[in-house]
Amino acid sequence: MKFVLNFMLMLLMVTTSNFAESHSIDEIRDKFQKAIDNSSMTDKLSMELNKIQKPEPLVLAYIASLEALKAKHSWSPMSKLQYMESHKKMMNDAVRKSPNSMEIRYLRYNIQRSVPSYLGYSQNLAEDKKFIIEAFINKKFDSKNKKLVREVYDYMVQTNSVNAEEKLKMEIVLKSL
Repeated sequence: MKFVLNFMLMLLMVTTSNFAESHSIDEIRDKFQKAIDNSSMTDKLSMELNKIQKPEPLVLAYIASLEALKAKHSWSPMSKLQYMESHKKMMNDAVRKSPNSMEIRYLRYNIQRSVPSYLGYSQNLAEDKKFIIEAFINKKFDSKNKKLVREVYDYMVQTNSVNAEEKLKMEIVLKSL
């Protein structure tokens, strides 16, 4: 009987781990977009992704971003700070592991720009902004993901993160895709 229970528990753990690891990055991106304004989706996706044993840097960046969303959805000031500390640690780890990923830098920039600066989570804004613009203009991104490239462009323009010259250069890149 004990053997059967151990076997079932082990099978459940492997199945759960495989489920989390089987998420494609496109699926994670889509679910993340839905989680931005949906706390239950945030919690569900976070639980799924946190089951991954050793996430690759991009997945780690999404897990970190979900921590920031938990802070957004939380009503407790203490919980908000705890989630943001967790976000900061994981996101910086993702950037350290993959410093040339425009998508990871975009996620960090987006969140740091959204958080009030007096909380101290905005120290990478200038660095990430510069990196994103240069990577975009120099096409240092996965051009197969046109949706993400368009999202980055739209965000940078809508938030006035680019000047007229940078915007024009980015538009030229978009048209070339």
